[in-house]
Amino acid sequence: MATLLLCLFDGPRSESAHTVLQLARAAHRAGHVANVFLGGEGTAHAETLAPLRNHGGRVVACSADAAARGWDRPGTPGRGSFVDLGSMAAECDAMVSFGCTASLDGRVVVRDGPATERGWIALRLATALTFTGRPVRVILDGTAAGWAAQRLDARAWLDGDAGRDLDGLVDDAGATVLVGAPTLATHAIDQAAVRPSVHVVDDAWQAAAPPAPQPTLHAVTRELTDALVVHAISADAHEGVPVHTLGLHDGVYETTLLARSLHEEGLTRVRLCADDCRRRGLDAPADRLDDYPAMLDAMLTAPATFVW
Repeated sequence: MATLLLCLFDGPRSESAHTVLQLARAAHRAGHVANVFLGGEGTAHAETLAPLRNHGGRVVACSADAAARGWDRPGTPGRGSFVDLGSMAAECDAMVSFGCTASLDGRVVVRDGPATERGWIALRLATALTFTGRPVRVILDGTAAGWAAQRLDARAWLDGDAGRDLDGLVDDAGATVLVGAPTLATHAIDQAAVRPSVHVVDDAWQAAAPPAPQPTLHAVTRELTDALVVHAISADAHEGVPVHTLGLHDGVYETTLLARSLHEEGLTRVRLCADDCRRRGLDAPADRLDDYPAMLDAMLTAPATFVW
């Protein structure tokens, strides 16, 4: 019996909530434990996912995030915080995070800049992962390069000092925060303006990689042509280890094209969520379709799973 941790940060009317529910049900039917943590907009799904507790799993929602949205209910089961996420991560065998790209091996990708709380949520998730005892490596990508600026002050709209949290993640929790020099350059941030807690490197994905290459599952929910996604998949395959690419949600469109073009699968294995293809009317290769039990097995056996 294994314990799966499903993290959900996407809000109402999100396909991610449906996927989390189906994966949890598949885990329960297979005799596993499925725990769920809800943060940010994902706290909207607390009532919908509450029945999962009937199967022995925990469903915990960040009460502070729910309160900020006006839907916190004091006294209801499952109210918690990112501290609970840390303990849940420390106790699980596999983790899959929707709405915030992170893996149980300690890698967290921050893709949103200071204009919204989503990037801050990623930093809080990284802090929670330090509870696992694994080395945590944070990658600042795209507009998230803005978190590296030494003079950043987002307190007026975030109701908290995210810059201080980032420094504490490094100084107090021992994490490593990385940003690529090309990313800084394309976002008009001079390297001299970067806060001391952030390391500037040539290739942040490679710098964050574990010392020993390990099989990785990349679940793509959006464009497969996203620059970092393409780089992550190709870089992992270049290391000579199996790379499993799974098309989910709107990611099934471009992943279906990729699956059709590959007559044989080598190190890079391409699969598609059968349910997501059916719901979109896609005529995907039948031999590449996986239902939820097969997807669950892939997630439980992969040392690292990233949802893009």
